[in-house]
Amino acid sequence: MFTRETYEAKKIDPSSLPDLIKPGNRIFLSSGTTPIRAFREILNSGRLASYDLEFVQLFSSSGLLPPDSCEYANYRLITFRTGEIPPEGTCRDRYDSIPSNQLEIPFIFSSGTLPVDVAIITTSPPDERGYLNLGIAVDVAHIVLKKAPLVIAEVNPNVPATFGETSIHCAQVHHIIESDDPLPERAITPWGPELDRIGWHISNLIQDGSTLVLHAGRAFDAVASHLKGKKRLGIYTNVVSDWVIDLIESGAVSLDRERERGGQVTTSYCYGTRRLYDYVRNNQLFGFYPAARLADPYRMREIPNLISIMNVEKIDLTAASVIFRSGDDLISGYESKFNFAVGTAFSGNGRVIYALRSIDSEGNSNIVASHSRESARLRSTLGVVRYVVTEFGVANLFGKTLRDRALALIDIAHPDHRDALLEEAKAAGYLYPDQIYVTASAVNYPPEYETRKTFKEGLELYIRPIKPSDEEMMRRLFYSFSDEAKYLRYFTNLRTMPHKNMQKYVSIDYRHSLSLVAIYQRGNTERIVAEARFTAYPGASEYDMAFLVDEDCQGKGIGSFMLEYLIRIARERGIQKLTADVLPRNKKMLAVFERAPVRPSMRTDEDAIKVEYDLT
Repeated sequence: MFTRETYEAKKIDPSSLPDLIKPGNRIFLSSGTTPIRAFREILNSGRLASYDLEFVQLFSSSGLLPPDSCEYANYRLITFRTGEIPPEGTCRDRYDSIPSNQLEIPFIFSSGTLPVDVAIITTSPPDERGYLNLGIAVDVAHIVLKKAPLVIAEVNPNVPATFGETSIHCAQVHHIIESDDPLPERAITPWGPELDRIGWHISNLIQDGSTLVLHAGRAFDAVASHLKGKKRLGIYTNVVSDWVIDLIESGAVSLDRERERGGQVTTSYCYGTRRLYDYVRNNQLFGFYPAARLADPYRMREIPNLISIMNVEKIDLTAASVIFRSGDDLISGYESKFNFAVGTAFSGNGRVIYALRSIDSEGNSNIVASHSRESARLRSTLGVVRYVVTEFGVANLFGKTLRDRALALIDIAHPDHRDALLEEAKAAGYLYPDQIYVTASAVNYPPEYETRKTFKEGLELYIRPIKPSDEEMMRRLFYSFSDEAKYLRYFTNLRTMPHKNMQKYVSIDYRHSLSLVAIYQRGNTERIVAEARFTAYPGASEYDMAFLVDEDCQGKGIGSFMLEYLIRIARERGIQKLTADVLPRNKKMLAVFERAPVRPSMRTDEDAIKVEYDLT
């Protein structure tokens, strides 16, 4: 039975900790809540300076060893952050890393492949039954304390008791030292207009009932700020930050979704302000579990509507490789986030979203034709990326050819770089040599016309201006029509729509011509089911309209909505007259025109009926 006397018997003075260390010891330090007091005692002990010690930590802050670590000639730090380079000014031979998948890490310790002599783990004070709590950082402590000959708990009252796989008992530790060092805190800083716009675009890809893989960082703060109006969300990630509080308090995170199906908040680490640490204390909505368990792709396959978001610095036009951020957070590094992205991609309808600013701090494009192979931060995406988002929009890459990917990514590149990217893509063979791109479209694209609308029978469509990268979807729409439908639209027996014609159709300047497409989205798949446009007559004050609605989607009110939307936009732009030519036998389209909010005038002009809307 646990008693206070049992606890006191195991407690030692921190200054006596070096007496327990032997030459050549490998010392495990828990991550996130690093046992700073114990580490400080070892590091500052002159007697241990010649002991040839190794420290092992899953995820380590770059500041764990001081900048003058070359003076600590016999101390080394081993982490599992693959490919990370120590900060400038540090002695790089004091750092090493073990390349491994997150799922392998527990086995590396449990199998004895990486034996540990001393395990030092930060915990909360014991409860009345003697249970210590790992609090806000769960890694492989449960495994290591069973394998290490010597286990030391650094008990800190600042560590909150949490739920999940977070409990160990005083009987499992040999010694206890006490500390009141503050927990590491993440400063919450403003994220700026570019990240805010990226967050808005990403929020539009997230449906009610989704489970989100968000991490710590300003990009994720920005995304979460646009999700407070969502419903029935769940959080499943390796690290949460302060953004989770607002999502819970707004009601976006469901209280009754099952954790096994991605509900509530399931995580391994918690990294934020003191407010966050107080919020998770004894909060049953949070479950903390080993990161390797959460990153298991077989477990993620059981979670419906899983959405994994990653932030990177650069991406190439094929989305085959990225350069990850040099300042990637110590707990939520690229390798950790990528494990969740892979699991999400394997989960069927899961969405993997890569987010980045369109340009870097020097104005260079973050979307490139190819990367410099000299970058130590270059990584393959292994084909898991489904969407790429910049402040200029969303590129859906799922199932797309290299050509379609290049066009989609050029669409969301910074306008100043699109022409250069177009030429580089042609030179690389990604695009047709005759590929055109209306430069004005890069500047004039009107994101304010993007919207969502639910039609009859619950059909939800995403409405937005057409983009050059829509060429293939428009091509498929054209070939889905019967010969009769094509004749009603084009007034001729048009049987084919080759690339040279279709690329002109989708490449517009948005000023003299505006085209809106209605997109049906199912999982990661998109299909254009309707298009409406108006185009200015040269030298005239009137604009000619044309419409296409997928034959399977007719009768649901799509044509009427698109017409009303064009009329509204035309009035906002000061357009005086909209016109359309309709064959007399096209009864469905004539009925749509007659139901418009503006009464049209109609007259027979040769073989067609001329429909006119006076908007003055």
